[in-house]
Amino acid sequence: MKYFFQFLLFCLFSFSALAQPKTGLNRTWVFMVGVLEWADANEFASFEKKARVDAKIHQFFQKSGLPDHQIMYLKDKQASTAAVKDAFIPFLQQAQKGDMLFFYYCGHGYKNGKDKVCFANYKGADWSVEEIVKTVNQHFAGNTAFFTADCCNSGGLADEVRKYPTKNFMALNSVVPTDVSTGNWTFSNALLYALQGENFVDTDNNQQITLGELSNYIDEEMAIVEGQKAAYYIPKSMNAWAITTRVSPKKNKRIGERVSVNYDGQDYLGFIIDSGKDNNYNVRFYSYTNNETDWVAASRLKSYSSPKNFPIGASVNVYYEDDKKWYPAKVVKKFSSLHFVHYDDYGSEWDAWVSPDNIKKANSSK
Repeated sequence: MKYFFQFLLFCLFSFSALAQPKTGLNRTWVFMVGVLEWADANEFASFEKKARVDAKIHQFFQKSGLPDHQIMYLKDKQASTAAVKDAFIPFLQQAQKGDMLFFYYCGHGYKNGKDKVCFANYKGADWSVEEIVKTVNQHFAGNTAFFTADCCNSGGLADEVRKYPTKNFMALNSVVPTDVSTGNWTFSNALLYALQGENFVDTDNNQQITLGELSNYIDEEMAIVEGQKAAYYIPKSMNAWAITTRVSPKKNKRIGERVSVNYDGQDYLGFIIDSGKDNNYNVRFYSYTNNETDWVAASRLKSYSSPKNFPIGASVNVYYEDDKKWYPAKVVKKFSSLHFVHYDDYGSEWDAWVSPDNIKKANSSK
C-alpha cells in the first residue's frame, strides 16, 4: 500500500515529536489564497475575519517545518487577480520533480458570463479554476497536486482535475459546481483536523488518516452540518494514501459521533472529541469556527439522525430558494441527510441535492 507523504519524511525528529501525529512535508509547496473582503463590497459581501481558519491552516504548514520560500499565502488586499497571477507561476517553477503541491482557496466562488467557475480575488479579472489547474499542469515539475477550495461552486476544481488522468491530481471542495456554499468554516476545519491528525477523522481507528477517509468525512460534515453536497475527485491509486500517520487511537468508540445537546430548550449539534470519567463526554459544537466545547453527561447526548429520509423514487415537494416556492419532484438518489431530486416537468439540468430543510412529502405541510 502506498502512503501519502511517506516519501516526504522529515530528516530529523526529536524524541517527543516521534510520538505525535506526523505529516512529512519537506518537499511540499503550499499556495494559499484567502479572501474575506473585496474592493467592490456591493458585488461580494465580506466575511468575518475573527479566528479565520485559512490562517490556521497557514500556521500549520509553517509549524510543520516547511521553508518560508515553499509557502505562499496571499490574503485579502494582497490577493488581487494581478498579484495572484504574478506570484503563481514563479512560485510553481521553483519546484523539482517529485515535489508535491497543496493549493487552497477560500472566499467567494462564482460562474462568469462564459459559465466558467471562478474564484473572486480582492479585485481584478476572473481567475478560473480551468486556468488554475492548467497553470499547475504546465509549470509545476511535480506529478502530485492537491486542489482544495472552500467557496461557492468550488466543485468546479474537481471537474477540472479529472481532465488530467496521467497526473496524481486530486480535489477536495466544499460544494458541487452548481451550488452555493456556506459562509461557515466547516470544510476548512475538516481539512485542518485531518492535517493535524485528529483521531475523530480516523474512522477505522487504525492510527492513520487516508485521503478516502478525509473525503468521506468532509462529505458527511457538509451534508449534516450545512445541508450541502461536497465535491471531490481522488484517483483510485490515491484513495488509500495516508495523509497523517501516528494518529492517537480513540480511547472510546463514541469519539467522532455527531450528537445534539439541549440547552434551555434548544438543541445544539456537535461531535464528541474526548471521553472522561463518570460517563462524561467532551463535545465540540458546530458554529462559525467550531471553537465552543463543553463536557456533557452521556444522559444528555442525543445521537444525530437525519430529520428526513425519503426512499429513492418517492414523490416529494422541494423548496426552491430563488423564488421561495415549492415544486414537485422525485428522489433519484441519496447521501447521508441529503436527497438528490429530479423536478417534475423540468430537464435534468435542474436536478439538485436538497437539504432536509427544503424537502417534504408530497401534499404535506411538513
